[in-house]
Amino acid sequence: MITDNLFFSDTSTELGKLYLKNSVIMLTRKRVILSAAQKRELCEKKERNSSLSNVELAQQYKVGKSTITDILKEKERWLAISESQEHIKKFRGPKWPQLENALGLWVDNALNTRQDIDGNILKMKASHFARQFSIEDFHHSEGWLGGFKKRHGLRQFKKQGEAASSPSAESIENDRRALQQLLTAYNPEDIWNGDETGLFWKMEPSRVLARTPLSGHKKEKSRVTIFCAVNATGTEKMTLTFIHQYKTPRAMKNINYKNLPVYYFWNKKAWMQVSIFNEILLKLNGIMKRKNRKIIFLIDNAPVHIILDETQEKLDCIDVKFLPPNTTTKLQPCDAGIIHSFKCHYKRLFIQNRINAYDDVQDGIVKEIADYSIFDALQNAADAWSMVSSQTISNCWKKTGILPPNHEIEETLEDYDSIFSDR
Repeated sequence: MITDNLFFSDTSTELGKLYLKNSVIMLTRKRVILSAAQKRELCEKKERNSSLSNVELAQQYKVGKSTITDILKEKERWLAISESQEHIKKFRGPKWPQLENALGLWVDNALNTRQDIDGNILKMKASHFARQFSIEDFHHSEGWLGGFKKRHGLRQFKKQGEAASSPSAESIENDRRALQQLLTAYNPEDIWNGDETGLFWKMEPSRVLARTPLSGHKKEKSRVTIFCAVNATGTEKMTLTFIHQYKTPRAMKNINYKNLPVYYFWNKKAWMQVSIFNEILLKLNGIMKRKNRKIIFLIDNAPVHIILDETQEKLDCIDVKFLPPNTTTKLQPCDAGIIHSFKCHYKRLFIQNRINAYDDVQDGIVKEIADYSIFDALQNAADAWSMVSSQTISNCWKKTGILPPNHEIEETLEDYDSIFSDR
């Protein structure tokens, strides 16, 4: 040991000089811990430019080459980081991420279809996924179950009587008065509502004109989920959220998603998820923070509309209030005609696209009718949302009767019935 120290302290030798140089570098380099957002950015850079070496990335982020290698090995994990996790540095993800992702999606789908779930069901389904993924060291302990529920915003509730039955007219009116009282403290432009809906984005009309009977064919049932949010005056609409089945559809290769006219998300079922709902809330909160405003956001009590603890801590510009159960058809403005108006505009744009494609063949511009892609649907959805007028939106809010009498929006020339004229 003494001999080794004497040897390396001898800086006259080449080996001694090299040892001394490396020691100085190790002592002077400050320890850098990258945040989740930086790791995602790093992985995105590597994806965009595969020729970028790990050494170059290490120099850019002032970390060791081995750190870059470790991050890139888990790039799928870092590319999927949500907005609420961007600033986390010590990120302790689940031990079995593949299993948890599958189980999380299964839970969201089950909640969407109002299936009952408890801890035992989660354990059994987790064991099933463990076998599917050949995970041998998985044990569905209470500790794992508690962690999974916390990561996915699941809490235990007692089912209350006949909650699923339709409320009486008297109950609806009481809920309406309660909402009026709640909204008195807010200006109409600061009262918002949001809701999601399914959109069969390439389903052709089932009724067509012809001179003789036509044989039908299998309906196209490709579906996406749309989430929209508006204020009571109709003067502000949040950018549409578009949830598709695939991360990178063929029609959207080499497209920068940050430049899309919608917020684009994806999962296997193209359904709303707890994580997506929380990101939407954070985006709206960020918009209001930049405008130095405080709003109230009304939302129905769908199973996936769960606010995670880490999200709630950041919602300093939004007060989220849940509508009473089973009242959305009566009290929710988005269900009073706003979503229907959006779908009517979308249907017209879709049909116009098909007419143009057919005309291109007839005019000899192309040989075959161009396919209607998900990118076309995305663009048309954004255009359709922009076509929903402030007049229509304000009339739908008035139709629900939830605004306080002193907040009534100035009367417009459009009748409520005209909202539904394009049914």
